[in-house]
Amino acid sequence: MEQLGRYKIQTVLGRGAMGTVYRAHDPTIDRVVAIKTITIPSVTIEEQTEYRERFFREAQAAGRLSHPGVVTLYDVGEQQDTHEPYLVMEFVEGNTLDSVIRDSPTQ
Repeated sequence: MEQLGRYKIQTVLGRGAMGTVYRAHDPTIDRVVAIKTITIPSVTIEEQTEYRERFFREAQAAGRLSHPGVVTLYDVGEQQDTHEPYLVMEFVEGNTLDSVIRDSPTQ
């Protein structure tokens, strides 16, 4: 994948059971973002529709959050070919949670 909507994919940051997280560039406002794609389970059309609707309602709620400990949600959309939803978020440079846990002293 080279592009997702207007966002130009730069690299894969991680993969999991629920989707993939990418580092991407938003050319419209010239900033780096994180994009999380969400994989919809193979279920009936009705269940997929319900899943998508719930996802977008939750994205609206998350978009209203403003706290220094929570990344900012910039955009939400669907991939054109697969209709899988994605979130476009603030990209935060730093260590992965795995590395923080691994490197922390045990008590």
